[in-house]
Amino acid sequence: MTQAPTPLTFNDSGAGWHLHPRRRYLLLVGALLVAAMLATAAVKALVDGKVWAAVPLLVLAGAVAVLPFDNSRRRLAPTTYDGPEGRGTLLPVHGVRVVSILAMLVFGLLLLLVPVFAVTEGLDGSTGDNVLMVVISLFLLLFGLLMLVGAYGGVRSRLTPSKGILLTPTRIVLRTQAQPMSFGWEVVRGVWPHWTRHRGWTDLVPTPEDPIHNWLSFDVEPGRFDGENPLGPGARTSSPTLDAEKLASDPDAVLGLCRLYLEHPELREELGMPAALERFRALASGG
Repeated sequence: MTQAPTPLTFNDSGAGWHLHPRRRYLLLVGALLVAAMLATAAVKALVDGKVWAAVPLLVLAGAVAVLPFDNSRRRLAPTTYDGPEGRGTLLPVHGVRVVSILAMLVFGLLLLLVPVFAVTEGLDGSTGDNVLMVVISLFLLLFGLLMLVGAYGGVRSRLTPSKGILLTPTRIVLRTQAQPMSFGWEVVRGVWPHWTRHRGWTDLVPTPEDPIHNWLSFDVEPGRFDGENPLGPGARTSSPTLDAEKLASDPDAVLGLCRLYLEHPELREELGMPAALERFRALASGG
């Protein structure tokens, strides 16, 4: 990057990226404590001979325990792309993480199954208790279905080929979502790395535990791009944007390559050729 990022302290957004902010220790400790409690409950259920309850609890404990450690991502090199949008250089992005998909799948299935067992076990209670149990069960079933829909979307994301930022001699295509966004080089005014902090309305003081999201946005003339921009509200911008943490190649080199071809239109004809890949390697190595 050509500029130092805006400091996290006392700020809710700013320029640059914080790709490796301080570890959220409360999330780590909290997840491990919850996993330990679930595992303890599973052992107790096994001792009591309730295998049907122990197995889901153990699966849930495992899903909760691995969530804070899902940070490893291998780098992927840019490639040459030749498809419906034309020939260009593709800067790949990662799909939804496998651990995240498995967690949504586990939580969704459990939220579907647990209410069924609860209603079956509690049918002999009073009518009022049964009504309350049915209402809670319907809520859990709905939430479970939403989790399963999320898992399905994650699988589709991983199976979608050629996901990434496609740079062609005439256009930029963000093949990073279900419906790509595209716009011509001539309407791009800049390439903007930035970050936002997300915290609830009652969270008045910024802390290291607040989630930090990093974005790569293309400053496009208003209304001059095709496609929807679903991440815009989260990134606090109306410009086409993507999650910078999903960039599979070196983020700084991706930013540098996009800016290079924006500032030097005469070089864009090499996009989709080996020369563009060589330029990226030079940027990634500090050249």
